[in-house]
Amino acid sequence: MDTILEIPMSQVLDNVPIDQETKSVLLGGASRLRPFYQLMLAQESGEWKTASELTSQLHLNDSDVAECHWQAMQWAREVSGGS
Repeated sequence: MDTILEIPMSQVLDNVPIDQETKSVLLGGASRLRPFYQLMLAQESGEWKTASELTSQLHLNDSDVAECHWQAMQWAREVSGGS
């Protein structure tokens, strides 16, 4: 979002109603959400080994994570008007 708006992420987040823990992880700070954020980044960039390792560390199922990622991508396309 910061790249699209061409402003620092901290400014983007000042205008978004999200909790402090989420803001912290998005700004690179410590948070219990960090492993989940790293998993999401690994999924998005196709780093399957890293994604699988994080999935295991979080006691999640690879196929469930893949399905949730797919559903999130579908939702993002729908709300952005994409096909």
